[in-house]
Amino acid sequence: MKLRSASVMLALSLVAAANAAEYAQTSSEVYRPDPASAPKQEQWRAGAAKAGTATLRLPALAPERATAVRKRNAEARQRRLQVGIGRAIASEAVDDLPRLQWQAVAGGSVARLDVASTGASALRTGLRVANWPDTAELRVAGTDYSEQIYAVDGAAAKAQAGADGVYWTAVTDGELQHLELFVPANVDPATVVLNVDAVSHLLLRQQAPEPLSKALGDSESCNVDVVCLAGTLGANFTSVKNAVARMLFQSGGSTYTCSGTLINDLVDSSQIPWFFTAHHCIGNQSEASSLVTFWNNETPSCGSDQNGPNIQVGGGAQLSYSQSTTDGALLRLNGNPPAGAVLAGWSANPLTPNSAILGIHHPSGDIKKASRGTHSGVTDNLNLGGQLINSTLRASWSSGTTEGGSSGSGLFTLGSNGYQLRGGLYGGRASCSNSGLSEAAGNVDYYSRFDQIYPSIQQFLGAAASNGPTRDYTGQWDLSSESGRGLSMFQFNQLLFALWFVYDGQGRASWYQLDPAWTGVDVASGRVVRWTGSPWGPNYNPDARQLTNVGTFTLTFTSATQANFSYNVDGVNRSIVLSKISVN
Repeated sequence: MKLRSASVMLALSLVAAANAAEYAQTSSEVYRPDPASAPKQEQWRAGAAKAGTATLRLPALAPERATAVRKRNAEARQRRLQVGIGRAIASEAVDDLPRLQWQAVAGGSVARLDVASTGASALRTGLRVANWPDTAELRVAGTDYSEQIYAVDGAAAKAQAGADGVYWTAVTDGELQHLELFVPANVDPATVVLNVDAVSHLLLRQQAPEPLSKALGDSESCNVDVVCLAGTLGANFTSVKNAVARMLFQSGGSTYTCSGTLINDLVDSSQIPWFFTAHHCIGNQSEASSLVTFWNNETPSCGSDQNGPNIQVGGGAQLSYSQSTTDGALLRLNGNPPAGAVLAGWSANPLTPNSAILGIHHPSGDIKKASRGTHSGVTDNLNLGGQLINSTLRASWSSGTTEGGSSGSGLFTLGSNGYQLRGGLYGGRASCSNSGLSEAAGNVDYYSRFDQIYPSIQQFLGAAASNGPTRDYTGQWDLSSESGRGLSMFQFNQLLFALWFVYDGQGRASWYQLDPAWTGVDVASGRVVRWTGSPWGPNYNPDARQLTNVGTFTLTFTSATQANFSYNVDGVNRSIVLSKISVN
């Protein structure tokens, strides 16, 4: 059961009338992923990756390109951190893309390709996937931690492709990434292309369960590992730190890291993985689609320089809200956070000056850290890096600080129901050199205001979200193994229009109209009706139209691209899984 409440503030209007304003808030809750969706240990379809596989290799990166990244990171007052450099295959590859060699395996065929960027600490590969069948399977692994294989099917890869049509693979350590593409036996492999568009040459390791690379992945010495505060701050802190994840995403051809927080909603039955961060981190759907998150990226014991499990979750996210003037962004993760993650509580109350505050973040892409300090007030109309934000919360640190990579991380206060999110990091001048000093000495950071963002996102987090869609499901939906039938859906805000078409063995069409009503979160149910009438032509009679109620249905959307469709129509009772057709 979620603890939620509303506080009441009385405000006098200009005419001295008293108005009561209610502010929503909720507590933290342990995330309970569906056991059926738990990640499995993936295996190569064609056995272990082998030496001698065709390789697409990029030469060593010019040193000045990495130097320029570090210089920009050091100068930025916003805390988004660039950690990777995009390299276009068309302009930087040494040789042409090798010709794929397909080999028969159980159930179909596979082709393999190694992609390398000499000197990279880690890699992502950008692929054009528009012509892949939904049933294709891509598996990738790095040269380091090669036993960790990441897999995605064709339908998901196409759904996660950005506006430019490029899908970005999981992140793997090492300068070379192994790719294996599988197509089932009913697909002619000659029709499938493994088109490599770009490579992201990362400057620090991402999977490494050891200290991250010096120079870019080490945060300053005043930062405090979260595990070192568990005993002092207690169970509420231990809970909320498990809501924080490190982010990695593509933007403008480069790779960046930020921090974000998994947050709760007000719906008792809901476990939707809402994720709060900064607009200057994730500002459009292409960036959201490329997102991977890293969980439990923290030291196992105080004083250790080792890493914890560091679980990578791919799948991208659906962008529900992102606004430059508030610097807030709300995402819905497509992949499930791991067991042990927490949906953080939050409060839409205005934050009182001089409140004790807590920041939890990944400075410089390092293991998880915590900073403690005081909220001293608000600053309006602040411009950092050319982005004007209407109003910010100021934070001064007595312990720890923030750095590049901390962007989007949550600002928390402690209440009777535990720690609650109050905003996300926008930027500032705080550093270890001024931690514990005054704002005048530069010890100040600026955070977005959750109280001002909430009115724009309450449709997703508020109690009213118990019945209704959390995404736009407009598009064509079908079961690819059964041709000749599908749903055509158009959604306008909360209204869903759906037509169901079925063609029989002789090519004769039957059309049904679904009359949906939202009966839960992403659940629509209602009657199925059939229209009949006179044939179209010169003698068409509109008065002959007749509506017949032929059954009922329920649509349960389980992701942006999948839905369970159950129906009882004309005596046929069935349940199938529909997929949204990707159109590029």
